Amino acid sequence: MDIQRFGLKFFARPDFDLDEAIFIDIFQEWIRRRALGGILLDVADYRHVPNGPGLMLITHEINFALDQAEGRFGLLAQRKLGQAEGHPARILELARATAAFGALLEADPRLGGKLRLEAGGFHYIANDRLLAPNDEAGFTAVRPALAAATARLYPGQTVSLDRVANHPRDRLTVAVESGTALDFAELATAVGAVA
Repeated sequence: MDIQRFGLKFFARPDFDLDEAIFIDIFQEWIRRRALGGILLDVADYRHVPNGPGLMLITHEINFALDQAEGRFGLLAQRKLGQAEGHPARILELARATAAFGALLEADPRLGGKLRLEAGGFHYIANDRLLAPNDEAGFTAVRPALAAATARLYPGQTVSLDRVANHPRDRLTVAVESGTALDFAELATAVGAVA
């Protein structure tokens, strides 16, 4: 399985309560001062779309969205380009970039500590319906790469990988759970996203 395009969504903890417009200023500042690696391009506002991607920071390699899909707020990172070879390495590469993004966002003083993302689990979303159809065969095909990547993300943990029951025309989605509460700063350190 050689999937290039996929996403990871980490969910906000339930006590999240902020006016999302504040993220526009944060993302625009990040672009100006090049706060993240890679090429930061633009901010897109899709808050008007019900259960949509919300606010997005568009980069050359990854689209980061403060996503509201299915009524669950979280940070969705969608891979477009990257350097890693092989699907497990690509998953780790995207997890590393997402951990750096999430840790930087949580630490922003304008949020006053009100945004906390749960890093102990995430949803893997395949953006290639040909290579990873939304069926048991697609799940069986992506499972080994996810198992290899999550063994590195959550060493020593028993990680569950469960196919999310959704409409057959939706993208293949896998719920990954380590069973351990983990802060984004801890994940960022564990995957080498911060020194």
